[in-house]
Amino acid sequence: MQPATPSTTELRDLPQPLPQTPAELPDIPGGWTERTWTLAGRSLRLFLPAVPDAFLDDPQVAEAHARDEYMPYWAFLWPASWHLAQAVCRQPWPPGTPLVELGAGVGLVGLAALATGYRVTFTDYDPLAVHLCRVNAVRNGFDDFQAEVVDWRRPPDWRFPVILGCELLYEDRNHEPLLELTRRWLTPGGWAWFADGGRTKAERFFRLLPRYGLEATILDETGAVLSNLRVGRYQCLVVRHQSERAGPAGQPPEASPRSTRAEPIEPNR
Repeated sequence: MQPATPSTTELRDLPQPLPQTPAELPDIPGGWTERTWTLAGRSLRLFLPAVPDAFLDDPQVAEAHARDEYMPYWAFLWPASWHLAQAVCRQPWPPGTPLVELGAGVGLVGLAALATGYRVTFTDYDPLAVHLCRVNAVRNGFDDFQAEVVDWRRPPDWRFPVILGCELLYEDRNHEPLLELTRRWLTPGGWAWFADGGRTKAERFFRLLPRYGLEATILDETGAVLSNLRVGRYQCLVVRHQSERAGPAGQPPEASPRSTRAEPIEPNR
């Protein structure tokens, strides 16, 4: 059984590659492995790349990087994803709440949301990541979900009361497209939960929020409110449209005066 809060080393120290490529998946550099996590009282078995760094030596990845600065970030199971998955399981959102995961990667957070009873749309820029999310969802017994390739620079015209994303703030060039997408997709009274490992880039993202009519509360891994961003430690920016009353994430705001960015959002802790 895995520890309650896996360390970075434990998340990165993956089991040996499977002896054969799973029938549902293509061959990849370094091969596939699998791990089991328990979330929402349910064991979730995930296929994931056994050696994520092996993609960096792949000629196809090099070509994609030359075209569009592509990096295979999806192949890593980022530590922040575990904390966000736990936070999603704790929230009192109504069963069937529709939500979207951005940069879903191997799909851990979206699977936790499915296990909790929410309607999930997995999205990623990489078609292989989207396919992996489908495979992992189906092998865990889920069939009521969506999985789509999405480019933040040219997003579809969608709306969601809850947006989720892990480790999305690592490159400045992604901040403006992500903020514009959030402004457009987030319904009134909705929340975007952006989990971050304490990257210095988060400061720039945070400063840009008002330009897009957004503001954020910062939470730590327990759901407690932080007064400032921090470096090198987990934090979650819970983003909403400005001038909305803070309340349970994903539910309509109350008609009352504007909240401050440091006001608690009343998560179920």
